[in-house]
Amino acid sequence: MSVDKAFSAWNEAIAKAIGAVGTAEFAHRLEAALGSIVDFDILMVFAYSGSEKPVCLYHNIDSRRARTVVDAYVSGPYILDPFYNTATDPQATGVKRLRDMAPDQFHKSEYFRRHYKLTGIRDEVGIICRPDGWTGVVISFTRPVAAPAFGRQDIAAIRASQPVIQTLADRHWRRNAAIATPAGWDAEVARDPIGEPLTRMTDGILTPREIEITSLVLQGHSSGSIARHLAIAPGTVKNHRKNIYHKLDVSSQSELFAMFIQQLSGQ
Repeated sequence: MSVDKAFSAWNEAIAKAIGAVGTAEFAHRLEAALGSIVDFDILMVFAYSGSEKPVCLYHNIDSRRARTVVDAYVSGPYILDPFYNTATDPQATGVKRLRDMAPDQFHKSEYFRRHYKLTGIRDEVGIICRPDGWTGVVISFTRPVAAPAFGRQDIAAIRASQPVIQTLADRHWRRNAAIATPAGWDAEVARDPIGEPLTRMTDGILTPREIEITSLVLQGHSSGSIARHLAIAPGTVKNHRKNIYHKLDVSSQSELFAMFIQQLSGQ
C-alpha cells in the first residue's frame, strides 16, 4: 500500500473511532484504526485499579483462547506481568514493549512457563493510558509464535499513533474516581505490588529483604539482576535465596510460584 493510501486509510478509520467515543462501538473502531497501520493478532484492553484484579475492557479473542489469555490472567498471574507493574507505576507513559520491560530471565520464569507461553503470544506491545478513575489502562497488541516479531516500522507506527489513541482512550474509558480507587490505596505500594501478598503468604517468616528478593525472583530476575537492582553482592543474593527456600520449605521456583498463585487465588 502506498503512503498516501495508508494515510487515507488511517484517517478514515481514526475518524470513525473519534465519532464512536462513549459508545459500544468505540473499541471495535479503535481496533480497525490500529489495524490500518500495523498487523497484529490479539488486541486487548486491561484496566488496573490499584492492587485489585484487572478488568478486561475489550478483547478480540475467541472464547476458548480467552480462557487462557484473559480469564487465567486475571485469576492471579497478572501481578507478575511487566505490563501490570508498568500500568501501576504513575511515572510510566507512552508505548512499551514487553521484551524491553521484562527481567533478564523472564523467559525462564514460572510466570512465563505456566501462563505466558500457553497464550501462544510471541511479541507484545502496549500503549499506557491514564483515564480518570483507573490507576492505568493498557491497550496491547500481540503477534503469535508463528508470526514475526514487531519490527522497527511497526513500533514507529504505533508510537506515531500513540498521542491520539491515548487521548481517545482516556476520554472513552474514564470512570468515577470515587468508586474506582480502593480504600487506603497508596500509589507507593504500586512500586512493589507483589510484596503485600507475599507478606501475607509468608506470615512474618521472611524478612523485608527476603520479601524483596522473592518478589524479584518471581518476576524473572536472575541473581545478578537482583544484585544490581538492590545494590548488593551476587553471593548475598544467593544466600538469601537459599534461606528463602529453606524457610518456605520449597526446593524450586516452580513450588514457590505455585504457593504464590495459591495465595492470590484465595484472596
